[in-house]
Amino acid sequence: MNPSVLGVIGGHGKMGAWFARIFREAGLKVLVSDRGTPLSNCELAQRSQVVMVAVPMAVFPEVVREIGPYLPREAGLIDLCSLKAREVKLMLEATSCEVVGAHPLFGPYEKDLSGQTVALCPARGNSWYQWFKTFLEERGALTVTVSPEEHDRIMSLVQVLNHFWLLVLGKTIEESGLSLEKLVQLSTPSFRRQLEIFSRLAPQDPELYTAIQFDNPLGDETRELFWKLSRELSEIIARRDREAYLKYFKERQALARKIRALLSASAPPPKEPPSQNHK
Repeated sequence: MNPSVLGVIGGHGKMGAWFARIFREAGLKVLVSDRGTPLSNCELAQRSQVVMVAVPMAVFPEVVREIGPYLPREAGLIDLCSLKAREVKLMLEATSCEVVGAHPLFGPYEKDLSGQTVALCPARGNSWYQWFKTFLEERGALTVTVSPEEHDRIMSLVQVLNHFWLLVLGKTIEESGLSLEKLVQLSTPSFRRQLEIFSRLAPQDPELYTAIQFDNPLGDETRELFWKLSRELSEIIARRDREAYLKYFKERQALARKIRALLSASAPPPKEPPSQNHK
């Protein structure tokens, strides 16, 4: 059963507006509050059966504590933060309603939910978790249910290390003094894909990327591990230890084969071409 009214706090932001559009296209009645809207966050919470909070992580605690008293036990509260452990704990403490942590693993530049992945962390109650999960999957999304703690640990690789590496790559390119035009022209297919991934930073929100690096409690640990292993490999190469390098490379090849198999198994089926009517 769909909620009678669904409210989106932060509904004029990129991700909030994206989900508000998706909900409206599905025929849901959607209310929006944001800075400057006639409707306040508390009024929206009072009038909505399910509330989605799509605000920057810096103001998220303030918003949740503000609306908490206005959410009845049978209501649903869903957040879209990039981290989950601290955020889910806060929602549970500030409210008595059903709580679902959600993390869309894509940006607001996608056309719709088809083929996109959303992490879900059900925390209290089951009704609105099941509704949201079904809503996403019926529109072609892949949902992955995970605990808030495991989510944040995985994000320390998927987001923290990934973004960290991309920034270092970009700085290395700048410091090299090489021609960007020639760099692109002489890129191998694999390096070109790296450049394409790096280029995706262009439209991103710097504040969000800063929060991902600074706020993940496991970020320091992951970055330190990266530096430690980078130094170890650099030392192998510096001393020209061919045997140690080959052993290191072949061990990573074994991991690469496992990951390739998992990626192949999780790839969406190819879309069938439209049928031709030759009557």
